[in-house]
Formats: sequence, structure tokens, C-alpha cells
Amino acid sequence: MAAIEEIIEGAEESIEAAGEEVEGMPEELREEIELEVAQARSEVVEFSRVAETLRAFSEFARTNIPKVAKFIGETVAIGVILWAVNVCLDKLFNHRKPEVKKRRDAIKALTSVIKTQTDLGNKTMEWMKEHKDEIITLEGIEVPLEATIAKYITPVSEAVTRAFKTAASLQYELDGKVQYNIPTGEDMREFLTAGDAFLKGFSDLVAFNCKTVQKIKQLASFPVKQADVDLLAAQMKAAKALPLW
Repeated sequence: MAAIEEIIEGAEESIEAAGEEVEGMPEELREEIELEVAQARSEVVEFSRVAETLRAFSEFARTNIPKVAKFIGETVAIGVILWAVNVCLDKLFNHRKPEVKKRRDAIKALTSVIKTQTDLGNKTMEWMKEHKDEIITLEGIEVPLEATIAKYITPVSEAVTRAFKTAASLQYELDGKVQYNIPTGEDMREFLTAGDAFLKGFSDLVAFNCKTVQKIKQLASFPVKQADVDLLAAQMKAAKALPLW
């Protein structure tokens, strides 16, 4: 989690710096950047709160919960980095509005996806924590209840880790200040690939729960429902419809 905390701190620093750099700019541009900074600041605070909840998991070491916590933390870090990139776009593109708008629209669509992914991951983790000691019999074999969920989470975790590495490579330090590169079209496709894995994993999980809930009554309380999957699918469709520069 230390690496994720450093990423968040760096993003917060960059967002604040972007807010301070508006002095002397034309009023219209200044107001636009100030709005972006305010939104980025608010969103990063929310992501940071989620990251705070992921710190201590020693009591769950024998479960799959740390694996879920890891991909939630990495998802948070991707979102934070993209918000920091967003507030730097005007400077990086020398205030060329068409270029800025195209990238800003794509990045914001992607951060909506990431916010929903974080929410679904968090709901899943909390449910797994509540049921960590429960054992069920599935096809004649005794297994931990939370392990039935973990089967669908592993491919999600692997895809998110790849996307996290891509996002982390966008952040660097120059002359003591945190800076950002603009994600390439290939980078954006990597983030969308993680979104596809997330969507498939949770779609399959919800389908499994619906099919199995009569045998495993505890699954009725699983908080991720079809409506959540439908929301993520709609957000993914909207993000994919935008040009990736």
C-alpha cells in the first residue's frame, strides 16, 4: 500500500500546483481550470478515503480478502493518476482547446468507470470480511464461502495490476515536482481492457450467485447485483465510444 499512498500524495501535490498556476491566465481559461481542479480535488479525496480502509489486513491473511484489497487499491491509484493528468492537460497541450477537450472527455469517461469499479470492489470486500469464517458444502466439498467469490476475482485482479503498472508509469518526478505524461491511445486501451475484465468477472459472479443462491443461502446478501453490472456496462460502452486520440 505504500506505493499507492505515494501515488495519491503525488497526485494531490500536482492538483494543488495546477490550482496555483492559474494566476495571470485569461479569465475564461482560469475559471475552466479552477473548476477542473476543484472536481479533481474532490474525486481524489474520495479515492483516498477508500485507500485508507485498505491498510490492515493481517487478520485476513488466510483468506482471499487481501487479493481483493490489492486490486481495489490499484484501481484507486489509476483513478487518482487520471484525475491528476486531467488537471495538467491545459498546460501539457499549451491550452489548445480541441486537443484538451478530446482527452478530457475520454479521461473523465474512464474515471467514471473506475469509480464504479472501486465501489463494486469495496462492496465485495466488505461482504467477504463479514463471511470470512463461514464454511459451505459445494458439490460435496467443504470450502470457505468467500472462496466461491474469489474464483471470479482473480482474472480481474490480474488485469487491474497490468493497468496499474501502466498508470504508475505516467507519474514521474522532475526537479522535485511530480509530473505526468499523457496516456497514449495504447495506455487508454489497457485501462479499458481492465474494465472489460472487471465487467466479465462481476457479470459471471452475479450470474453464479443467481444460479446458486438456492443452494447457498448466504449469497442472497451479496451486495453486487445485476443493476450494478448494468451500470458498469453502460459506462464502459460510453467510454469506448469516445476517440482515444
